[in-house]
Amino acid sequence: MKLAHLTVGALLAMLASAPMTAQQAPAPAAAPPAPIPGPTLAQALKAMELARAAADKINVKLSCVVVDSRGDLVAVSRMDGARYFTTDVARGKALTSATFGRPSAEMIQFGSTPMFQNFNTAAQGRLYPIQGALPIQKNNQTIGAMGCSGASSQQDEDAVRAALSAF
Repeated sequence: MKLAHLTVGALLAMLASAPMTAQQAPAPAAAPPAPIPGPTLAQALKAMELARAAADKINVKLSCVVVDSRGDLVAVSRMDGARYFTTDVARGKALTSATFGRPSAEMIQFGSTPMFQNFNTAAQGRLYPIQGALPIQKNNQTIGAMGCSGASSQQDEDAVRAALSAF
């Protein structure tokens, strides 16, 4: 009989000292961080027009792409006469610039390193460390990037530079 009283007493003591989680309100979930607003479609379309005007001045045919900070496509434009693959190259340049927050020209040497190759494998081979893209900055944060392709790398970058005023 003493053993039964001891067991019941120990059980009651254990229950009394255990936290009553069922009666406590759950902690509020932390709100996810607000995403950095990326370039708007209106801004991207204006940038495409500015890049096209810059390309027309030097008589080259370009494809240009604007992506947000995650590399998601905002807008793409291919001028009449630009080669079919230039849209993919422009996107790869822009994705590289957005991912690293740097001009794609600054990524050329880094592009041959194992670390970059690992990044590119994770990005399914879509990163192109080739001159022709610049990050789009707002309040010292990268909110996206624009890349162009179809002319020399310098001409591609010059068209992007001319278009950045849209942002």
